[in-house]
Amino acid sequence: MRGWLILLSGLVLWAGHFFLLYGIGEFWGEGIAPRIAVAILTLAALGIAAAIFLRLWRAAPVDGHERWRRQSTLGGLLLGGVAILWQALPALLSQ
Repeated sequence: MRGWLILLSGLVLWAGHFFLLYGIGEFWGEGIAPRIAVAILTLAALGIAAAIFLRLWRAAPVDGHERWRRQSTLGGLLLGGVAILWQALPALLSQ
């Protein structure tokens, strides 16, 4: 189970960020407080993704399967990071 969680960590972070953003938008509405919450949530999600990315980047793969899992996870983390940033931009840039 741990292997799958690591492999899908970028996409799981993205999904969690997605649902929390929509919860903020649904229950808090407009104003400065939701924007601050979105900014904090986005920075936290990107920070977690960066920490996992750096940890995997430094780890030396033992065999071919480990190398594949590492590369797939790094790609998922990059995709998740871009998606997290993309989701937050409308809330952060709106007037």
